[in-house]
Amino acid sequence: MNLHNGRPSTLSLTAGLLISCLIGAVNADELASFSAPLNVEYERPGSDFSQFDKLLIEELDLSETIIVPPPWLAEKAFKWKVSEKNLAHFRQEFQASMRDQISGNDGYKIVDEPGPGVMLLSVKVVSFMPYAEQKDKKAVTLGSGEMTIHVETRDSQTGELLGIYEGPQEVGKEYQKNTDFTKQKNVKMLFDSWGRRVRLAMDEDRD
Repeated sequence: MNLHNGRPSTLSLTAGLLISCLIGAVNADELASFSAPLNVEYERPGSDFSQFDKLLIEELDLSETIIVPPPWLAEKAFKWKVSEKNLAHFRQEFQASMRDQISGNDGYKIVDEPGPGVMLLSVKVVSFMPYAEQKDKKAVTLGSGEMTIHVETRDSQTGELLGIYEGPQEVGKEYQKNTDFTKQKNVKMLFDSWGRRVRLAMDEDRD
């Protein structure tokens, strides 16, 4: 498949994101539209992406996530700490969302080991910019913040790099109070949206 001929490629969409020039190629529903397109940093030329019909999804990489203060709070002593318990929770939510959205309702197989027809998907949260101070529960913001994510796809058997995608993602789209509940809800919606985009893209490829 050729990314530039107006048709969706399994590779670019398996990352759970529609590239700008392909918006409309897949009929994104409300859940899928919660997430945003990424920039294409690299795609290996000449790959037959149609050979991949299963996914191996690595643990969400939060190991080097940088917390960035928003411009309107940059001059303050900005502190934001995420506990190991919360990091583990986000990783579990990511896996659960991807599995539910992709493999649920007679969907596509998500496997735990490399093999024929298996594409490896890796997602790393490079940075997170919260829109309010962590302890300011009275603050009302449009969404909880903004992530920058880095996505890689590989052939699971050979380790060959197939594609790299990167860009910002809004965490929430409505005005809400800065509570732990709303932040967790917004992150869960974002993860669900990534998984939904994968499912719609693979449905389109199968049709």
